[in-house]
Parts: sequence; structure tokens; C-alpha cells
Amino acid sequence: MNALPPQATAELLPAERPADAELAIIEGKYIDFLKAHAVGGDVAAAMREGRYSSHPAGAKSDLFGSIDAAYGAHILGVLDGLTDAEGRRIWARDILAAQGADGWFRSGDKQNHGVEHATAYALGALTILVGKDPEVWKTLKPFTGLQAQISKAPSAEVAPFAMSFLDKLHFWRGSHRAGGLPSIIAAVNTLGLDTDHLLGLPDANAWLEGWWTWFARRLDSKSGYWRMAPLPARLLFNMAYRRRHDPETAAMGGAVHLYWVSERMGKPFPWPEQTIEATARLIGPDGLYEHEPYCIDLDGDFMIGRPLEDLAAGSAMAERGRVALQKNRRAVVQWYVSREPSDWNPGMHRHPGAFAAIAECDRALLAPEARRWKDVFETTYWL
Repeated sequence: MNALPPQATAELLPAERPADAELAIIEGKYIDFLKAHAVGGDVAAAMREGRYSSHPAGAKSDLFGSIDAAYGAHILGVLDGLTDAEGRRIWARDILAAQGADGWFRSGDKQNHGVEHATAYALGALTILVGKDPEVWKTLKPFTGLQAQISKAPSAEVAPFAMSFLDKLHFWRGSHRAGGLPSIIAAVNTLGLDTDHLLGLPDANAWLEGWWTWFARRLDSKSGYWRMAPLPARLLFNMAYRRRHDPETAAMGGAVHLYWVSERMGKPFPWPEQTIEATARLIGPDGLYEHEPYCIDLDGDFMIGRPLEDLAAGSAMAERGRVALQKNRRAVVQWYVSREPSDWNPGMHRHPGAFAAIAECDRALLAPEARRWKDVFETTYWL
């Protein structure tokens, strides 16, 4: 990997750094990691304008490389060191170029991300880069593909959209639809854009309320997760799926995609104690949820940290949750500090979620005035 000269790396870091020296080490390493993914002979210009390949030494930039870099740099607080206002607009326009005539964003690479995930993720990156800049957003196309799939007035009895049996059975997969579609709607609505024109929804808030009402009625009260397929089918699926992932970890990773939206809507966790307990037991002996850090660590930390705020006063589960967050934070930080960027997973998509996991832990563990990485869910509805 071509590392930036130490002085060049230092110039891209914020002048005021988090008190945690380990976070500062990761920030510097991430800039070196981004440099290896920047596309073109002029690396500084590529980094400024968001031209990144999802994998190192790629011949051309791609949608997810560009989005991943925006998210990662934003979370770590180094984005302003990489780009400026005009660079952000160029970066954003390149992302918008991936939107099809039907409104969906498509990754155009071999990562096989569905359109719901790609579109929600793209809207998050655009919001990070340009906020509500009308000059950028005026080129956003209507989401006609989404409009054709959603119910206009969901409720406790009326489903907000159809879900296949496979999406109900494999809810981690299905949650990219169950959480991705409302994330798109919420993002457009929060930006103050014309939801009637773009989404076919004159009242997006009412739609989101109906979406949450429908899904909240179908939660498993023992875990705070969704179990949407019949038990016999789930048992058979879990037996086969266990070769790839722990089924309960997958159920948690599916549930969080909906909670990202509902939590920002101000909805409390319906079963906070059960959600914390079910999630905390998924952490492995090494402190990670799986063999290396990625978005599943964010998912778990969100499913522990956010319900802490909804616990009854004096709940013993509060200490259980904090201990779990401390354990995972320590493991994720040490994983990155102990490895050079060339030894990280070379794909860009795993790292923003791992960084957000650290930020999520610190959000729950540190005092509000403490310096820490950015909570991405103050800006977006999706990662």
C-alpha cells in the first residue's frame, strides 16, 4: 500500500483531535487506506472529489467506494481535511449520476447490493456531503420504482409494502427492504424536498407512522427482533444458515435496520430490556460479534446503546448493557490499532460500520461534552 508521507497525513487530520490517542491512530491509518483506493494519477484531486474504488488499485471509481469514503471520513471527523465545498459538490454529483430513471441507485459493481440499500445509502452520503444544498438536490429524480411498490396509507392492518416469503424467512436480507424503503422516505422528507413529487406521498410523516405501527405490532417480545416466518420454516432455515452466520446475530442485524428509522422518529424501543439481553449475549469471547469488525458491531451496539435510554429507572440491565458496549469497543479499537491498513479487509464497505460502532459505544458511555467521533444517525437514516 502506498502510504501518505507522515506530514501529508497530518495535514489531512483535524487540528483538534479526540482525547483518545487510539482514535487518532485509526484516523491516520484510514487516510492511508483511502489513498490506496483513490482512483487516478492525481491522488489528492481524487480524494477531494470522491473518486474511490471499492477495492484497492481499482481502474475506475464506483458508487460504493465513493459512498463508503464519505461515511468513513465523516464519522472519523476527517472529511473537511480531504475536501472543500466545491469538492463536496463534485463528489455528490458523481453519486447522483448513479441514479436510474426509476429513481433507484445501483452499485454497478460486483458487491450485489440491492437497490433499497444502495438508494438509502446514497441519500445518506449526499446528506453528509452537501446537506440541503438546493443546487445539488434539484437534479434528484422521482422514485417511481419505490412509488409502485408501497401502500399509500399503511396502518396496523395495511402492510406498507409486500415482502416475499424469503425476505420474511431471512429477515437480515428482507430488512434491507423493510428498513431501506422507510429510510429513503424519511431522508427525502427530512431534507425538506417535495415528497409528493418524488415519492408520491403528500404526507410522508403519516406514511412513516403507519409503517412503524404495522411493524411494531409484529415484534417478538422476547428479543425485540422480528420473526416473520412460521417457526418450522425458521428452524429449517437456521440449520442450513448456521454455516454462514449465527442465525440470532442475523436476526439482530435485520432488526436494527428498522430501528435506525424508528429511533430517529422518536419511537422508544418497545422491549428495551429484552433487546439488550438478547443482543449482549451475541458478543463473542473476543469482544466482536463475528471474526472481524464490520457493520454487525454497529448493529449490536445500536441495539444495546439506544434501548438503554428506554429502561426503567434502576434497571439492572443498564450495567449489563454498558459492560457489553465496553467489551465491543475495546475489541474493535484494538483490532484497528494493531493492524496496518494493508492488513485490513481490502473492501471499503466493512469499515464505516466498524467506525460507527466505536462512535455508538462512546455515545452511550461518555459524557455529552466528551470529544468523540460523529454519530452518523444525527445526519442519516442508514448505513
